[in-house]
Amino acid sequence: MPTSQHTIVNKQDGPIYISTEPWPECYELEPGDRLTLSYGLPQSGDALEVQFINERELVLWPTELDPEPVVLINDASAEGRSWKFKHQ
Repeated sequence: MPTSQHTIVNKQDGPIYISTEPWPECYELEPGDRLTLSYGLPQSGDALEVQFINERELVLWPTELDPEPVVLINDASAEGRSWKFKHQ
């Protein structure tokens, strides 16, 4: 299956927060950090929806979840760098 990849770089002077949905996980990126999201391409329509909450928070909604998306921070696995929201 074809895949798509998007990279978000924090060029702010402080941390930014990126949520990946539909999983209730969030990643904190320090200045200079890069988050890369790879996921499958849908048959049609948009591959990714980005919602800006404010200047330091955004939500990523990949539309195709098979295969399961891969999240990297600074080209390394993001495992252990996220937290699950207590409230949905």
